[in-house]
Order: sequence, then structure tokens, then C-alpha cells
Amino acid sequence: MLCLGAFFGVAPLHAQTVDPKLEESVSWYTGTAGRIDNTLAKELLLEAAEDGDPISRMWIARVYSRGRMNFERDEAQARMIARDVIDRIESLADEGVAEAVFLMGTAYDEGLGKTADIATAVQWYRRAANLGHGLARHNLGNVYFEGRGVAQNDSLAVHWWTMAAEGGDAIPQLRLGTMYEEGRGVARNLTEARRWYGLAAARGNADASAALERLGR
Repeated sequence: MLCLGAFFGVAPLHAQTVDPKLEESVSWYTGTAGRIDNTLAKELLLEAAEDGDPISRMWIARVYSRGRMNFERDEAQARMIARDVIDRIESLADEGVAEAVFLMGTAYDEGLGKTADIATAVQWYRRAANLGHGLARHNLGNVYFEGRGVAQNDSLAVHWWTMAAEGGDAIPQLRLGTMYEEGRGVARNLTEARRWYGLAAARGNADASAALERLGR
């Protein structure tokens, strides 16, 4: 197994911006590029992290943590990488770098360089969401739907998922289809359900395609 925590160097903290390859990677991962392509997303993420970029390295911790983006799940590897970069991520978050703010949410949500604390994770996600970060909005929808760190609230789940889905994220699009189909947090509306399922299916989400078939398109 490739030991990413060992071979990446350390990039300077000053003048930190989000690597364009990382931004592109995330766009293929979420589907905001127009379709989901985890193979390309993984390739671009590895390239972004080659020079020791701390934000890209923290993203690698994130994908190892849950087995995202065609990475095999390896929580030990994820924690090792996160420990090495978390101080730099926190400094960047304090400077207002939205991607770092979002990753601080991940750190507390998944115990990556920080002790897991979902209430603190929600605070970071909310801060990133208010900076316009799409995945933070996605994750706020998740925590309201699940009632993790906040009171369960379908209406707020729909609110945050809608903001993420309008940016092209396929998973919130799928989830909005379900919410409209079932009338959770919104009035039941099969036309809207089909619309959101269709947007997610067009990005390659198989569950959304199956939902459309079930509803007879």
C-alpha cells in the first residue's frame, strides 16, 4: 500500500490557495463537473497532493477515512495523514479559507486529527456553508436529516441539500428526489422528485436512474 503520509512533503503555509487540481478533483467526485468520475477525481487528487499541499493531503485523509473516491477504506492511514497536517488546516481555516473550514468539519466529524465531536463539526460545516462551500451545505443537510449534533429536521435537510444540489452535487439531488417523492420536509411532488432524480441520473448516479425507472420516468 502506498504510504501517503510518508512521501508527501510539507508545503509552505503562506499565500495558501486551493490547488486547481484539487478543485477539479472534487468537481468530478461530486458531479458538479457535469458527471461523476471517481477514477479521474482520484488521479487529480493524488497529483494535487504531490507537492505537499496541506489541503490536498487532508482531502486524502478524508477519502481514506470512509473509502471515498475509489480509495480503499483505511482509517489508520487517514488518521496518520490528518495528524500531520491538521495544525496547518486549522490555521488556514482561521484565515478564512473555505476549503480548510470545511475540512475542519470533517476533522471533528470523523476524528481526523481531532477528537470526534459532531457538535463542533456542525459549527465548522455551518461556517463553511455560509462561505458558499457546496460540500459543507451537503453535509449540513445530512446532519439535519440524521439528527446528528442537531435536532432532526427534514425541512432544514431539504434547505441545505437544495443549496448543494443547485450547485450540481449529485447526491443531494438524489436525496431531494426522495424527499419530494415521500413528502418529507416538503409537500409531496412527483414532478419535482422526477426532476431531481433526473439531474442526479444525468451525472451518473445509478440510484437516481433506478428511482426514475420505478416512477415510470
